[in-house]
Amino acid sequence: MVMRATALLRSPKIWVFTVFAAVLAGVLTLGYLGGVLDTDAPNQQMPIAWVDADAGVDAHRVGAQLDEQVFSGSARHTARWVRVDTAASARELLARNEVYAAVVIPPDFTARITALTAPVPVTVLSNPLAGPAATGTAVGVAQSVLNELSQRIGTSLAATASGSTTSPALLADPLKVVVTPLTSAPSHSAGGMAAFYYALVLILTGFLLAQLLHSGVDGALGFAPREFLHQRSTRSPLPINRVHTLLAKVGVLAGCAVVAATVIEVLAVGGLGMPAAHPLALWVFSVLAVATAGVVPLTLLAVIGAPGALVATMVLVVFGVPSSGGAYPPELQPALFRWLGEVLPMRHITTAARELIFPATEFHLAASILAVVLWLVLSLTFGLGATAFYDRTGRVRTSTQERTPQSA
Repeated sequence: MVMRATALLRSPKIWVFTVFAAVLAGVLTLGYLGGVLDTDAPNQQMPIAWVDADAGVDAHRVGAQLDEQVFSGSARHTARWVRVDTAASARELLARNEVYAAVVIPPDFTARITALTAPVPVTVLSNPLAGPAATGTAVGVAQSVLNELSQRIGTSLAATASGSTTSPALLADPLKVVVTPLTSAPSHSAGGMAAFYYALVLILTGFLLAQLLHSGVDGALGFAPREFLHQRSTRSPLPINRVHTLLAKVGVLAGCAVVAATVIEVLAVGGLGMPAAHPLALWVFSVLAVATAGVVPLTLLAVIGAPGALVATMVLVVFGVPSSGGAYPPELQPALFRWLGEVLPMRHITTAARELIFPATEFHLAASILAVVLWLVLSLTFGLGATAFYDRTGRVRTSTQERTPQSA
């Protein structure tokens, strides 16, 4: 007699999956929403450079008054202000993503304020390649602070401006904020977000390849059924241990990583027009990233079985993507996600991709590549060590019924 679905649904054991559903939903919510919902929290401060080049007039410097407000006064908590001597140094910090905006007080600032024949320009430098969230937030903070300082200067000037011909509107708001991009985001670069999405493609490609290879190779070896459309076939397991099974999967993954990375870059750069400052290095790194993103789930699946896919999803996607710094900079994220970003591979892949796609950005390429290589080596070492232990202690993958020898 064929079992009906209603009979299965009446079994209490089948409903244990609702517990898994609750856990999965909770982890996904904490991962994706927990990393971004508090990006405007006041205790998370954006790093902004402050350059005071004001030369002053007769030992009087209005710029010094602004310095005091920014570093000791009411504005000190609005950002993590970084005092920089020159605009050139501020541009270097912007290029490295060590700051996300830079306020530059001009050399003739005091002279212009004293004369006040027109609004006095103050430059805010930005770097669109840092991404819209980082740039927009930092520039917004800088503009807000400068607007407040402008009103303070205006109040001070109005108190000593009896008989002045300066218009009341100019006295009330004497500063003019001029936002100047350090560079423009290249075309076909998603407004500076191309590196994040490219890294995401690499991660997902490796992750999905691992799932495909795990089931495909196990099916070919007889450890899992092979199903396509309405057809399902099984075979007796081949005499191969866990270590060599994992090595076979990793070997196939390495070949797939080369092909996949080639297709990704050819389509992204050649087909879609994405910029690539270092195309050959980008291809080599793409192979490494896809291989790493595949080895992590392959080893977890080999060591802990089916739950390994869930663990790999948490590591690479659920917590890896929100903490990567690609969509939101680490400075805008909760402390847990800032730490996760330093540990998990996604941020390092994003950082390296940004440097290889855009010219002269962060200068952290070597450290990022090393972190990805460490994930690859440590994951493979863990997987081979654990599977070798299983083999030595007689923990075979087959059941008693399946242990029927079969020739290759």
